[in-house]
Amino acid sequence: MAYRVGDGCIGCGACEFACPTAAISQTADFPVTFVVDPLGCDDCARCVVVCPVDVLAPDPAWAVCNGRGCPLSSLRYAGWECSRGAERCRRCGSMLWRPPGGAWVCSRCRLGEDGRGASCPKVRQAERSGYAVPRAG
Repeated sequence: MAYRVGDGCIGCGACEFACPTAAISQTADFPVTFVVDPLGCDDCARCVVVCPVDVLAPDPAWAVCNGRGCPLSSLRYAGWECSRGAERCRRCGSMLWRPPGGAWVCSRCRLGEDGRGASCPKVRQAERSGYAVPRAG
């Protein structure tokens, strides 16, 4: 489940610096506030512990990385890794996965040209909600 920045953000930027996936960025608003990219957020909560005003909270609209609904939580994908938003498929925008000892692959593109292969629940939620999933241009 990705995090979101609630009301009361003082624009200090501590969350942005703490985020290892660069999922948090400054908005163009004044006063300065920050926003979390739910596809880039890997649920590590490093932003939460550094926020001096405690305005970061889990967003229940998004799936938890490696949690319920994530194919990588099943035994079928034991030992696989996810790019967790750091890298996404240039063709479909989905997360990349790596089998034990293997190379990064897009399971969605690899398993079905129609996009019905196993895929990240966050990407599926983004598509359903109209959130812009980055793709190669």
